[in-house]
Order: sequence, then structure tokens, then C-alpha cells
Amino acid sequence: MNLFPIKNWLLLLVIPLVFSQSVVTPIAAQEPWLRAPALKPGDTIAFVAPAGPVEIEPVNQYMKQLEAAGFRVLVPQNIERNWEYLAGTDEQRADELNSAIRNPEVDAIFAIRGGFGLTRILDRIDYDALRKSPKVVVGYSDLTALHLAIARKIQLISFHGPMPMSNLWQGDAPKYKYANDTLHRTIFAEKYAVDLVGFAIPLPANKNMRALFAGKATGRLIGGNLSLICATLGTPYAITPKGAILFLEDVNEAPYRVDRMLSQLRLAGVLEEVSGVAIGDFSTRDTEDRLATDRVLVEYFGRLHVPVVMNFPVGHIPDNATIPHGALAEIDSDNLSLRLLENPVEWK
Repeated sequence: MNLFPIKNWLLLLVIPLVFSQSVVTPIAAQEPWLRAPALKPGDTIAFVAPAGPVEIEPVNQYMKQLEAAGFRVLVPQNIERNWEYLAGTDEQRADELNSAIRNPEVDAIFAIRGGFGLTRILDRIDYDALRKSPKVVVGYSDLTALHLAIARKIQLISFHGPMPMSNLWQGDAPKYKYANDTLHRTIFAEKYAVDLVGFAIPLPANKNMRALFAGKATGRLIGGNLSLICATLGTPYAITPKGAILFLEDVNEAPYRVDRMLSQLRLAGVLEEVSGVAIGDFSTRDTEDRLATDRVLVEYFGRLHVPVVMNFPVGHIPDNATIPHGALAEIDSDNLSLRLLENPVEWK
């Protein structure tokens, strides 16, 4: 009689134990994420242009608003440079961003605008310096690539939110008040209080959100612009979807392109790993395209059987909420809410 080797029996016993442990490990018990200090008057905010070319007037207007509130603002002298559709060469844009990261006096880095070009410099960024001196990093659209890279490399909570050229310079206008208010609620120290941890991301008064699939789930907020999430798949900066609350947005993408990108996420195994989804704005210039895009989104996310909320206020729209990328949160599609379970910045 041939006996099954003892070492093989031991292996069969060990493998299920290891697999079981990896499945049930709660998110909160994982390696803690880094948090930058909340911003307070006297702090220094660096404006950078790591993507598309900038216009100086919105930059100056928002700089004056911050200075009036007691902040010091650093704007590079050559900020109006351009190199075709980019705000300078790869070397210029990477050096400018790294200079802000390495500057011990800088407390926050605000990308002036999105556009194009972040993926060209992801491998040039000094992530180690940002790990040693965490700073508030804000931006959206093309800046999604930077948020994903920061999450993968150093697990620092960054901020998918409005930028000087898109929403912030018109902060006094009612149309952009919501975007400005949610940014301030999320990163400025004056909005935090002793012993209060976490808060529900505020929603605009005219919200038209709806639940696509009911339920409640917990996870880290990961995502941003769909095009950039797909563009970084297969790289060292790709999204880490396991157990995450995925949030998505995009602009002026034809329905067939949205369909193709979501197919890519599905085939890459991203969609089956998330714990919940907040679908933001997918604006198009054509109403018929918008309706078709909505049908595509429903087709992909209605079959996931995780909590899904549609029309969340995030994207290339005036009501663009600040989402702390990497923060632990709870999505409740029954109550159409997204609540942070931790403060995304350090506050004392």
C-alpha cells in the first residue's frame, strides 16, 4: 500500500489556512495609510503644472484668495510655459513637481489643471521624499495617474478634488461654491474638531443620485478618471481594487469607448474585486450619447451585486466633491451616502 507522503498532507493542511487568513483579514487591520497634516493659516501651498498648459489669470485669482486667508502660495516663475499640449517637457514638469515634494517648507501641492502628460512622468517622481514628508496633494482628471501612483508606492492619502483653473478660482460664484466648500471641509484644519473622527461627504442640494444596487460596504476609496485607470493597468502604478470602494468619472468619451474601457477593467479582474462603486459624472456633448453611456454603466455595474450609487457628485462638473483617495470609507446605497470612517488628514 502506497502511503501519501506526510509532507504532502502537511502542505494540504497549511494551504487552506493561509488562503483563509488572506480572505478574512479586515481592511482596517492592514498597513496604516499615511496622512498629511491638515492645512492652517501660515502654511505654504505650492502650485504646479504637471499636465496641460495653464492660464495665468485663474492662477493669480486663486492665489490671492489663499493669501487673503493667511496662506503662503508658491507659483513657479515659468508656470506659463508650454510644449505642444503639455505644460513643458517631461523634465520640466517632473522637476517642478519634485521640487515641491522635496521642499521642507511646502505643506500642500495643488495641481493647477489636468489635461495630459502625467503618465509620462510617473517614473520620475520622488515618492520616497513624499513618504518622508507627507503633503496634501490635490487634483483630478489627468491627476488620477498621480493619485494611483502615490497609493501604490507609499500609501499616502491624496485628494481627488477641484483645481485652480477648473473650479477654485471662481470660488465666490454660487455655481462653484459646493466644490470649494467640500475641498475646505476635507483638507483645512479649521473644519476638524477634537475627538470627531470621519464625516459624510457633503452632497449638493440638487443631487440626482440613485442606487443601482442596494447595500452597504466598507473599503478604501480608490479610483478617479476611467481613462487614466485603464492607462495605468499593467504598470507598477495600477489600481489596487481588492476590497476597495471604486469611484469613477470621465468626460466627452463616446459610449463605445466607455464600454471598451469597462470591458478592460472587467477582463483585468478589477470589477470583481471591489466592495462598492460610486459612479460620478460621465458628461458628453450629446444627449443621446449620455443616455447610451448610462445604459453601458448600468449593464456593467448592475451585475456586480455590490452597493452601487450612480450620479455621485464627482467629475468634470461644477459640483465636484473632494474625494480622499485611499481613505477608509463606507458606501451606503440605500441612503445614498459615502462616509469617511477616518480623518484623511492629521489634525492636532
